[in-house]
Amino acid sequence: MPNFLRIIGASLAAACTAIAPSAAHAQDTDSDSRAFLVTPLSFVKQTDLDFGQIIPTTTAGTVAMDSNGNVTTTGGVIQVDGTQEPALFWGYGSFNQTVLINIDQNTYTLTRQGGTDTMLLDQVTIGSAPPIIISTSPRRFRIANPNGFFAFTIAGRLQVAANQPGGVYESTITVTLEYE
Repeated sequence: MPNFLRIIGASLAAACTAIAPSAAHAQDTDSDSRAFLVTPLSFVKQTDLDFGQIIPTTTAGTVAMDSNGNVTTTGGVIQVDGTQEPALFWGYGSFNQTVLINIDQNTYTLTRQGGTDTMLLDQVTIGSAPPIIISTSPRRFRIANPNGFFAFTIAGRLQVAANQPGGVYESTITVTLEYE
């Protein structure tokens, strides 16, 4: 039986978790409460890139996520749940202000916790219309919201090896915004 993988991709933190079947829980009473405060000329990360649970097989493949969280797979990779989501950021500038967005690399190596196994994250995209692959060369965007608030997502493509070992895979992406 193949290992289950839970992929939590990158945006200031990237991880991938292998999940084995577990016992059912009768009730979960934990509750979280959060507030995201965005000050002028700043941005905050609300969520990390999460590819959901996947199963690697004897054939290599990919898991690609678009800026809306839709996932497609190729090769022997099977996606088994619907918990995937792109990384979500919020920023605050001025109406019609230009913002340059870039990342620190074009590809990222996610490494399994407690091991040396890796997966590659590439084709990192920003949720614009249409989505654009972002890179170390800044992409220019204009703030269209009259109140200056804006949101953007980051997604990408994960390269999954044949028989990829289960576990938590992590990396870090540095996202930089420059308000002009």
